[in-house]
Amino acid sequence: MNIGFIGLGRMGFSLARSLVSKGETVCVFDLNAEAVKKLEVEGAQRAQNVADLCKNVDIVFTMLPGPKQVKEVALGVGGILENLPSSSIYVDMSTVDVDTVDALFEAFTEKGIAFGDAPVGRLAAHADKGESLFMLGIATQHLSKVEPVLYKMGTTVYHCGKAGDGTRTKLINNMMVLCYCQINSEALVLAQALGLDMNNTFNVLTSTTASNGQLKEKWPHKILKGDLSPGFDLALGYKDISLASNAGATSQVALPVCDTTRNVFRLALASGKAGQDTSCLTDFWAELNNCTKPRLK
Repeated sequence: MNIGFIGLGRMGFSLARSLVSKGETVCVFDLNAEAVKKLEVEGAQRAQNVADLCKNVDIVFTMLPGPKQVKEVALGVGGILENLPSSSIYVDMSTVDVDTVDALFEAFTEKGIAFGDAPVGRLAAHADKGESLFMLGIATQHLSKVEPVLYKMGTTVYHCGKAGDGTRTKLINNMMVLCYCQINSEALVLAQALGLDMNNTFNVLTSTTASNGQLKEKWPHKILKGDLSPGFDLALGYKDISLASNAGATSQVALPVCDTTRNVFRLALASGKAGQDTSCLTDFWAELNNCTKPRLK
């Protein structure tokens, strides 16, 4: 199977690299020439543009920052819709809003091209090791072609339902993940203010039902060690929690914790935290409360 991959950011690069390392024929495109060059050295083929990439692929994946970029690449002039053969499959792995994924499904279906969405779960560190989880939304007749490729990039695939259901699941998943960022930050800053030993406190919190994946798997390797490099950029986190908040408004479902966390993300961005990992909310909360920043020894 010939595979096209568009979008070599923090997550997309690792996913595409997994395909290459498994011996798949992969053609890549990204505006970041350096990322393309790195994969080309490892065995990927370089496309000159989106149209060039679409010429000879059986399946094409996009992993892009948000709805605007996805619509430009998929539906814009010279994009995927214009150039992908009807025998191919298009799968978007980005985190977008419900309206965008539904518009993609409608446009590609009208042209006779199979469309699915497979947003990514777990951390960027998991993607580095080929251990991602995928929330797949696609018609069942296409599972036999799409699932084996996803398993080349990860270890877990959940078929969430029809096209668009993967995105809907991802919005809920990320809403919880990002709310945990604030809950963890409040708890750790309070523990610091109470004079508790941070190592002992962390061990207790991760050994009871208070634990969550962000706290247990991410916090000790990122903010609690002073590493602010973006595994998941705060700006992208704000985008994702805004998508969930907007979905709640559209569905007329009240999401008070989600909406409050969204506002905290906005404040953190305004304070200059853009470009840092979402776990930087812990530092932001410490600064806001004039407390020492929590760290593990």
